Amino acid sequence: MNATDTKPLAELCAELGITASVRELDGDLTQFPEWAKQGWSIVLKYNKKRAQFRFYGGGASKTPTASDLVWAVAIDSEALNDSFSDWCDNFGYTTDSIKARSTYKACQRNGERLIKLIGNKEIFNQLVESAREY
Repeated sequence: MNATDTKPLAELCAELGITASVRELDGDLTQFPEWAKQGWSIVLKYNKKRAQFRFYGGGASKTPTASDLVWAVAIDSEALNDSFSDWCDNFGYTTDSIKARSTYKACQRNGERLIKLIGNKEIFNQLVESAREY
């Protein structure tokens, strides 16, 4: 798939039947990343399979959609293809940080969960391409 035939992410998610159930996280904000003002527990559903993710925002006025989460996880999945050093360069982290290493590993786990949920590398790659344009 090239850029000229990349479908918008929301359209692709709808076409594939990817849905999400969303629950806002309550409680102590100190458990959220320091930049986050809101948090949600989201279950993505695809072909009778489910995967749970945490999604954080900086105070958005809307509840995240399935395509919002697919975008976030697809972007996270870039960590599967990058070395830690390259990933830090791409996302503005320092390689001399335990917190950055932890974030890198969490991004890899999220990518792996999305791949497992989708179960098809071609469809996963289509989602990643669409996410880059989201």
